[in-house]
Amino acid sequence: MGTATRIARLGVPLALLGATVRRSARPGERVVAGSALIGLWATVYARYRAAGIAQTAHERELLATANWEAFTRHYNERVPTIEEEFDLWGAYHQHRHEMRYDLVADAVRRALPAGGRVLDVGCGSALVADRLTGVDAFYVGMDFGGHHVHYAQSKLAGSPGRLGSAVGQADGAKLPFTDGSFDVVVMSEVIEHLLRPELAVWEVARVLADGGTFIMTTNNASEVPLRSPLTHLFAWLEKAIGAEHSDVISLRPWVWPQPVDPSLLPDGSPPVYLPHTHHIQAETRRLFAAAGLDTVEWSTFEFPPPQSTTARSLEARGEPGRKMVDVIESFARRVPLVNRLGCHLLMIARKERAAVAADPPAGVWPGPFSP
Repeated sequence: MGTATRIARLGVPLALLGATVRRSARPGERVVAGSALIGLWATVYARYRAAGIAQTAHERELLATANWEAFTRHYNERVPTIEEEFDLWGAYHQHRHEMRYDLVADAVRRALPAGGRVLDVGCGSALVADRLTGVDAFYVGMDFGGHHVHYAQSKLAGSPGRLGSAVGQADGAKLPFTDGSFDVVVMSEVIEHLLRPELAVWEVARVLADGGTFIMTTNNASEVPLRSPLTHLFAWLEKAIGAEHSDVISLRPWVWPQPVDPSLLPDGSPPVYLPHTHHIQAETRRLFAAAGLDTVEWSTFEFPPPQSTTARSLEARGEPGRKMVDVIESFARRVPLVNRLGCHLLMIARKERAAVAADPPAGVWPGPFSP
């Protein structure tokens, strides 16, 4: 899109908005300008929504290509730990990711009793444990990828502080622990990768003690649109409303944009796409409730989106940019409706009762591998 086109797309709604609110405008002029502005927004939104629905359907079809063998090889042979990725991403994106683990660790501290036990499902580089070293508790990290397990084991070996720890390898849908073993369970940026996330949620509920706390972060399907609210106001409203009304969301990513490395697949295999599902708060809340987990708190974080022009500009500014993004983050979390539009979702739930059934019932999750 050329500069002139971008200016025109912003200039027309800005001119109409100015004509609508201008004090000197006559009532008839206000009506004409306001009607034209609403008509423009409606036209733009109709195209946005149609494209979003089509893209969502396409990604759900791509997700159906996933299989367990490709999933296993990808996460054991191709995925580095978060700390290893920091070297690739640079200081700005490391700064943004560190914020996530600060939020999670703060929630763990609030929920964990003295001498309690915390399970970190998909522990990766044990960045949650890093922030709990002074806590009187026992930390258990589990990960699906063997490389991640070895990395976390080496890192935590002989770690100073009061926190005891152990790390092992396991599938989140088949946790090797007895019922009610943990006071807190953490699942940070994990659930979006799972073929059947409902199985993992059922396992979390099973290993949590009665009254225990589940702390989860994941991608937010209500994240801020990569368009100005001046041109795409209704898209912004869709995202904000959709956090509580899942059917409203039109664009809902399901997969990674890139397929699995072909070298991990049998010769001649068609492309395989793995999950990278963006979660809708209301939908995931219902999933939790079916497992006996009542959501007691939710919020979003990471403003602006890392793929946005604003984020790229801030990254280019170095340390001042990182300070500026912290100010944006703090402000956005306090603005009603906007505070639902962060790129990531934080949900905190408490185990209040038994699940509705021993196994997840049909329809509890809309993915293509669920009954």
